[in-house]
Amino acid sequence: MSDNNELDSFFSELSNNEPKKEASPKQQETSNVNLEDEFARLLNNFISGEDTPPPSTEAKPQSNTSSGLEDFITEEKQTQPQNLDNFVPTEAPVSKENLDNFITEDSSTDLTSALSQAKVEVMPEKSEEEILLKSEEFELSRAIYNFQDGINAIADKKNLKTPVMEYDYKMLHPNYKPSVGRKIAQYLLDCWDLINKYDPENMKRLSKDATDEEFLVFAESLTDTDMQLVIISYVEILINLEICEVKYEQMKEIAIKNKIKKELYEEYMKLQERKNMFIEKLKQQNFPINVDALMNNYFKAAQKDAKGAFDALTKNPAMYTPIEFDKIKPKFFGLIKVAPEDGIKFNQKIGAFIKKLKI
Repeated sequence: MSDNNELDSFFSELSNNEPKKEASPKQQETSNVNLEDEFARLLNNFISGEDTPPPSTEAKPQSNTSSGLEDFITEEKQTQPQNLDNFVPTEAPVSKENLDNFITEDSSTDLTSALSQAKVEVMPEKSEEEILLKSEEFELSRAIYNFQDGINAIADKKNLKTPVMEYDYKMLHPNYKPSVGRKIAQYLLDCWDLINKYDPENMKRLSKDATDEEFLVFAESLTDTDMQLVIISYVEILINLEICEVKYEQMKEIAIKNKIKKELYEEYMKLQERKNMFIEKLKQQNFPINVDALMNNYFKAAQKDAKGAFDALTKNPAMYTPIEFDKIKPKFFGLIKVAPEDGIKFNQKIGAFIKKLKI
């Protein structure tokens, strides 16, 4: 019974503290707005890095009731953690002003700088040598420089005299040339004598007719890193020389074909020009013959036998196309009809005219 009396007493006291009337909808809306404004202020302070300002000391209008719910909400606000790193807002609105404060000019500049730096790291700038040379020539040039570095290193160790080759990567621009290849090959032979003097014991193990694979296996067995660089670079030079030689021969073959095509085209254009000049001169004379057919047939025949075709053109033009009798005007106002003899005379006249032409 005592327990029941205590529960009754607790509920009676709680009912006495509750407000007599329920809050109107307008009051509930005002309370929600205050909560949203308070959350927006906390979020804005967190984003801008400012400390939360102390609560205002201005007098607040007293509520007609002092409910336990209001005390509970006030206590929740005070005990809310200041560190919001792991807090993800879901429904609270964030104003445009708060976002503008977050995306400042300094932060956008830092982001642009970071992206620019990342691009540079991902896509390193190409050297002038790599830009100037084609891929095959660049690989050959890189191997030559590595070989020279190795040769100089082993020569310094035993005070050996290094062969001289005034090499510059621009020698391979715009493309590899056999004359440059011969200089490189001679330089390799001269350096081979130096390599034998530097490490005669190990070089005895290497066959004179060694393949590229045997060279690389030999390089792996060496403990001298400079010597390894020399042997590996030597193999790379040989491989890239062969690639450049093949590419050069292909380019040379294409160039020869293009030259022949160009010469044939130029010759064809000259013939066309000469043919058009013949046609123009003959049309001016109004000969009773199809001038276009005459000259086209003549130039076709001239491709096989130029001298014989020209002799036939000057002696018997009708051989290439017939005389058109309908274009011969009758004599004496049409009283005398056109006869075969008129065609023969025009045939001779056309041939004589062509023979005198200087084209």
